[in-house]
Amino acid sequence: MKRAVLASAMLAFAAGAGSMNWRVELDADLVEMRSSTEGIVPAYPGMELSGDPGSPLLPVLPVVLVLPAGARDISAEAVITGVEELPGHVSVRPAPLLRPLGTPGRQTAVADRSIYSSRAAWPADVIIGRHEGHLCGFTVLSLTVQPWRYIPSEGSLEICTGIDLEVGWREGEAPLLGPVQAGSAMRRMHSLVDNPEDLAAFSPPVRSALEGDKCWVAICDSSFLDVLEPLRLHWEQQGIPSSLVTVQEALSTHSGADDAERLRNAIRDLWEQNGTLFVLLAGDESLIPVRMVYSECESFVDIVPCDLYFSDLDGTWDGNGDGEYGQPEDGLDMYMDVLLARAPFSDSSEAQIFVDKTLGYSESPPGGSWSSTALLCGAMLFPDYGYTGGKGCDSLAAELPPSWNVVKIYENPSMAEGSDTQIAYLDSGTGWNYFAGHGNNRGVYWSWPPLSMITTFMADSLENGDRAGIHTSIGCYPGDFTDDECCAEGLLFNPDGGGISATFNTGVGWEGFWPELGVSEWLCILYTRAVFGDRLPTLGEAFASAKDQRVPLMHGGFDRNLQSLLAWSAFHDPALEPLGVPPDIHMQPVELSVSLPWPNPAMRDAPVTFDVDYAAGQASVSVHDISGRLVWSTSLGGPSTLQWDGCDEDGRRVPPGVYIISAHRGDRGAARLVTVLE
Repeated sequence: MKRAVLASAMLAFAAGAGSMNWRVELDADLVEMRSSTEGIVPAYPGMELSGDPGSPLLPVLPVVLVLPAGARDISAEAVITGVEELPGHVSVRPAPLLRPLGTPGRQTAVADRSIYSSRAAWPADVIIGRHEGHLCGFTVLSLTVQPWRYIPSEGSLEICTGIDLEVGWREGEAPLLGPVQAGSAMRRMHSLVDNPEDLAAFSPPVRSALEGDKCWVAICDSSFLDVLEPLRLHWEQQGIPSSLVTVQEALSTHSGADDAERLRNAIRDLWEQNGTLFVLLAGDESLIPVRMVYSECESFVDIVPCDLYFSDLDGTWDGNGDGEYGQPEDGLDMYMDVLLARAPFSDSSEAQIFVDKTLGYSESPPGGSWSSTALLCGAMLFPDYGYTGGKGCDSLAAELPPSWNVVKIYENPSMAEGSDTQIAYLDSGTGWNYFAGHGNNRGVYWSWPPLSMITTFMADSLENGDRAGIHTSIGCYPGDFTDDECCAEGLLFNPDGGGISATFNTGVGWEGFWPELGVSEWLCILYTRAVFGDRLPTLGEAFASAKDQRVPLMHGGFDRNLQSLLAWSAFHDPALEPLGVPPDIHMQPVELSVSLPWPNPAMRDAPVTFDVDYAAGQASVSVHDISGRLVWSTSLGGPSTLQWDGCDEDGRRVPPGVYIISAHRGDRGAARLVTVLE
């Protein structure tokens, strides 16, 4: 998702050590100053606002680098090589206190006087966050770069137009991956890092497939072995070595402080010794251990069930030894090493429904347009400034294939009412569903009557039969399977319909810095992109990739990115391949490409920037509206970075909507979608 101009160069390797220089180059002409009642908010294409409450709210750029597998003693320093002062007296808005979705009132911003009265430049170091992690054996370094120098007492704001990031490391031992693990990790890394050209050289060693490999494993109570055996056979027949492991065996053969730690150690052994990639926790909290984690963010405290504990196998998740898991000081890695999800059934009847629905979706899905229909529901999230879930819905819609039928149902502030029209669509079957609303463990809701957007009662009552689709949401708690029957369980275990998958929060969803999208919205958008844009082959891989891309934006402390990653959980078979992905949208590499446009979505007064890359020669670039009407066009004499100012050929502002950016050279073509807002 990087939008700045970036270039890397490898430096010399000493014996047992190595270093890398990564250059960040920024253009001061691309800075946009946006006014608010509390001050100026600078914006830069491809960057996202970040700041602790009371500190200057400034955009950040995550730089994500793959280093040699096993690299240790990693160092990183920034050397500023260019600075340009922005004109005028600038009063940068302080970062407000962010809140869970649905919190009444407006964001409050109170300036930290120790910062705003200082003559020292803010931030003190352009690297405001650093995270080292291991993604299934790959070593990942992410640096959160805030490329600004702001002196509040003088009203002076500079942008660092050149930054050299100097990274060093010592060589270390890398894990040995199975071929299935390595292939999945390589695909996720391509979507994550800024230096994919180094992936082959820096990948962990890969062994050949072994007879004892168990690439797909379901962990269940011993009484459910017969029910789950057809699912194991299905994946075995698909060429995926598969196994059923009883939770009794896993717990009795592994040590740990409690059952959750014993289970995690068993999963780690499967990953290390048997090449395991997919793990299905087959049962709810009464059958399979649960790890409850401590969740605190900007004055909000919660204890939530977190299955990421069982899939991120690095460290202990209790690094400070206080018995509270999931705190920032616990040295959390946050990258999923195994693609793990839970089927939270409590009895054999629910288990059978889960198996039957999964096999039906995989082996004999019904025909018709349902599997290429999306239902996007957007509630009024923050009435105090008119922020609706429709903004995230429109951004998610831009990631869906152009051939899909997209149904949008949004709350309208002028009407002050919710909707029940979504029920008819759900009953007829919808392939991809997004619920942007308020939540509790019983469901997701509109702001106004009839309130219910998707609830446990509605999920239990759906009659869509085997047209069971994929559901994702930003709402608070609809995936909390430890508290009665949650909405996710209602969808999965309805024998007459419901859903095949739910990626829901077990805790709260989080807003963003107004008017930006929040982390919870971004997770659902990135999940959709991973399926339809990056073409990751399974729901487990797409879910993990969406999380991967938010880890680099954690800046330390009780951060909303961290808390959103802990709460967002997957309920499905992680090896499931999503329906409705048209084969014709996956273009083989050609001599012409269009980068992801940024910002996306874009305000009407913000230019949209994108790269058109090809070898040489003439090419044409155009923008059309969704009906196919030409809006803007230009020609190129070589690869270029372009900007479309959101106007048509006559200089008129285009109306809000989805637009198609396309490039053509001879018989080659490439296209991207961008959403323009009011």
